[in-house]
Amino acid sequence: MATKLQVWKQALIHLELASISTLTDDVEAVNVFGNAWDGTVLEAFNSGDWNFAKRSVALSQNNTETASVGWSYVFDYPDDYLRTIAVSNIPRFDDPFGDFVDEGGFLHANTTSIYLRYISDDKVAVVEDWPTMFWRYVALQLAVDTVGKLTNGTTLYQKLEAERDVAWRKAKSIDARNENHKRVSTGSWLRSRLGGYGSLGDNRGGTLVGGQISFEEGDV
Repeated sequence: MATKLQVWKQALIHLELASISTLTDDVEAVNVFGNAWDGTVLEAFNSGDWNFAKRSVALSQNNTETASVGWSYVFDYPDDYLRTIAVSNIPRFDDPFGDFVDEGGFLHANTTSIYLRYISDDKVAVVEDWPTMFWRYVALQLAVDTVGKLTNGTTLYQKLEAERDVAWRKAKSIDARNENHKRVSTGSWLRSRLGGYGSLGDNRGGTLVGGQISFEEGDV
């Protein structure tokens, strides 16, 4: 379990600067971190489909808004909505679904039942709920976002960027272990080596554990 102070202290280690005792210490780093924090955290949450921040709900139909042209029904996004992961007309999200549009802050569709899987902003401010590898990634992102203000070297910036990218991959890898088996379509790279077909003898793709590897990798 981390705290905001712990994340800031870790960022200072990456920046090779003196540590702090509280979030109100009278030092430049505290002021700079305070100004950068909200943007850094939102960027981190938007950088991946983090399982710990996911939610799936049946959307409520809005009976007062007028549906956009070509659509019959309007649905409200949840109050804690941050970003869409998937939209479906069935609760298991098994089949591809594209009969909807996002317009004017609402979701419009031609079906009366819509299910949304999304990133919730309820976890944004609750640092104590962040997984270890995620908050360590955020600390590096904070260091990257503030290195130009707090230090003088481009070499350190490049080093932090590289470390941030490694931290992101580690955080995503650990986070993906909580996912179930996935069936995905076969990517073009693999299809070209299988004569245009997936390993099942057709184009259905395959089943993956934890969503860590996608057959789409190698596509251009």
